[in-house]
Amino acid sequence: MEKAFILSLFITGVFFVSKLIDMKYISKEWKPIKTIIRESLFVLVSSIISVVTFFLTNGKMSDFFNILTENKTLKPSATEVFTGEPGF
Repeated sequence: MEKAFILSLFITGVFFVSKLIDMKYISKEWKPIKTIIRESLFVLVSSIISVVTFFLTNGKMSDFFNILTENKTLKPSATEVFTGEPGF
């Protein structure tokens, strides 16, 4: 579960920095820091809920990033083939 919280904190950090860059260079209008912190807390809670839900549904971090990068990976430990004689 600590991976979920670290990922959520990373997402929130990226949001906070991008919000500061947006205010300084793009909109050139400073908002109160209280508003930015409140929005960052919403992002943190939302990302924690979504990432924890993903991990609780038996997802793995590699599965999550494989979806993002569209990599097709085969897991030999999960793939089983019956090669013996049938018992009927």
